Amino acid sequence: MTRQVPIRLNVGSTLRHLGTLYRNPAEALKEHISNAIDEHLKAQAEGRALAYCDVVFTLTKQAITIEYPYAMDSREFETALHSVADSAKKSSNVPQIGSLGIGNFSFQQLGRKCIFFCKKSPEADTICVTLKEGADKAQFDSALKRDALERSGIRIQIKDLKLDPMKARGPLSPERLVHIFAKDFDSYLRKGWLRVRIQCGTREYNVAAAPINLARLAEGLEKVQVPGQARQTVGLNLYFDPSGKSVVSIRHMGVAVVEDIKTISAYGLEDSVYATGYVKGFIDADFLQPLPARTSFEDNRDWITFLDVLDKHRSQIEAEVETLQQEEREKTLSVIQRTAIEMAREILDSDEFRDLELPGGMTRKRLPSKEKRSVPSGHRTGERSKDLGDQKRTDGLRINYSEAPFDTGPAKHSRLLPGQVQANELNPDYKREMSGPDESKLAYATLMIGKEAIAFNDKSGSSDDHLERLLTFYFRVKERIAPHVAIPGKRGRGRPRKTV
Repeated sequence: MTRQVPIRLNVGSTLRHLGTLYRNPAEALKEHISNAIDEHLKAQAEGRALAYCDVVFTLTKQAITIEYPYAMDSREFETALHSVADSAKKSSNVPQIGSLGIGNFSFQQLGRKCIFFCKKSPEADTICVTLKEGADKAQFDSALKRDALERSGIRIQIKDLKLDPMKARGPLSPERLVHIFAKDFDSYLRKGWLRVRIQCGTREYNVAAAPINLARLAEGLEKVQVPGQARQTVGLNLYFDPSGKSVVSIRHMGVAVVEDIKTISAYGLEDSVYATGYVKGFIDADFLQPLPARTSFEDNRDWITFLDVLDKHRSQIEAEVETLQQEEREKTLSVIQRTAIEMAREILDSDEFRDLELPGGMTRKRLPSKEKRSVPSGHRTGERSKDLGDQKRTDGLRINYSEAPFDTGPAKHSRLLPGQVQANELNPDYKREMSGPDESKLAYATLMIGKEAIAFNDKSGSSDDHLERLLTFYFRVKERIAPHVAIPGKRGRGRPRKTV
């Protein structure tokens, strides 16, 4: 016999669980900015929005206070409490950030009690609503005179804190909050009407969108139409970061839900160009459905469609990144070239090499004379001497360093051309050193300049072959002495052995 058994919930425990679903305390705190934005968007649609939506956080050891200029009356607050996990925002014609109705309970990740002071309009009284951790009822009161608000808005006080907001580098430190808020609400901060301030002690921190001085990627793809869906779009707001340390976030209604795309294992997305670190920015997809506390998105048909759109434009972005990487390599190489030339000049200017004759552009700086000038002898005639004497040039053509494939093949490392030292791109030692860090590239370029400066002194040209062999020998030795190779007779770090 089949029968239906009703499922009952412990409301207090369930609310505590819902209020602690956030990734970290800062993520729970930013729910109040999301609520402020939703109220401002609704006010914009109704033509009653203020010029700015100011959200102010005040941090003390005892409490966290949040204030912004939009509020609910008693009836609206009750409706919100009756719609937990089924927000009334879902039925709104205005697209909004929140949709689950659990934001008011996010305080439980920060403290044990939350008090809301609300004043819907200038002529309305201030109501006071108290929520407590683990409680299944909310307490409604009229605010005391000392707590009454002077103007329309809301003041939220989170008390009995579980964390100290005043702790330097803590999870609720002002610096950390500024960083998270600036990143997660970037799109609204750039629009100009959202302002977020954090007051802590005597200091005030202003949250602002970080400037982006990077090359734009995927131009023309800022709003891509989803196939077969007239009202669904994907926005690609991407930039090239030569450092390779950036991340791409996925946003819903302008707020980052997935902070780093490489944390997602889906259709190779975590291994794509979007996750390489060379792409920075945001991907906007308002049609996706965020999971509770916006930790990710529901894996449904819309999510699969979204991945298909990203995959369709992946090759274009890969090509753009590759082109910009090549330009960056050339720019970096030019810096290495200049540094190598200056380093070679300094080394060849030392005592060990001062007897060498150098190519034009590599001539040494004139040393300050240490001897007293001799007293002129003879008679002055008023005529200038025609004898050239033994004066040496103190300057020359600026020598250049370049890299090119040699027609003669890969055997030779370098050659001296008029006004420049040229390295052979086909040489296997060049290929290996150029694939290493900048230090290896700089050392290789400097070594080639030094080799050609030394070979320049042998007018017969025979020393060039010997120096080439010496370079080959050096790089073969370097190849064999890897960091992990143990050198006989050399002890590692640690306590010395006792002598018996």
